[in-house]
Amino acid sequence: MIITYLHHSGFLVESDTCCLLFDYYTENGKMDFLKDATFSKPLYTFVSHRHGDHFDPAIFSLPGKKILSNDIFRSRAPETDVVFVKPHETIAVDDLKITTLRSNDEGVAYLVEADGKTIFHAGDLNWWHWNGEPDSYNDGMARSFCGEIDRLRGRTIDVACLPLDPRLEDKFDWGIRYFAKQVDAKAIFPMHFWGDFRVCDRIEVPHFVSIHRPNESFIR
Repeated sequence: MIITYLHHSGFLVESDTCCLLFDYYTENGKMDFLKDATFSKPLYTFVSHRHGDHFDPAIFSLPGKKILSNDIFRSRAPETDVVFVKPHETIAVDDLKITTLRSNDEGVAYLVEADGKTIFHAGDLNWWHWNGEPDSYNDGMARSFCGEIDRLRGRTIDVACLPLDPRLEDKFDWGIRYFAKQVDAKAIFPMHFWGDFRVCDRIEVPHFVSIHRPNESFIR
């Protein structure tokens, strides 16, 4: 597979027979990372939830089917080539097998099986421990995150994309560290780090892949 980090939480994954686009975001058209892209394989576009830094209506100008979390208003999507998903379901879209987890922010996380490979994109599912928030809030976030990730135990995941958010200060890597301990992942990519690529140098976990710039590609 070829994995290209686009921007924020956006990834393009090219397998043998298809392309998978996750949480494409152009910052109101200022950074259109697919402006000149052409696709020789079927394209499937995934949106984890309705937040503006994950859902960009620009996706509807792209070819192929769109898989959207059902927290996105149906009125914002065309009537054709769109599939809405809810948490904790498994569906087939053409030759893809798609399983969802429940985000502890909005929407879903995706587990996608394509061409014998498994790709996990967490969306905004993360260990959101905010310094200064009440213990009851942070404890609830911990339980919800760990409970969802525990559903992945026993699976082998080829590519995993998870938040590594520097706004969480000293708790910025708790989510990825827990995931790495619980899940057999061959490659773990960071996302949602708000353009601060230096955060990649602050973590050491097995199979972690550091990203250094937008549109950087990796072969796995």
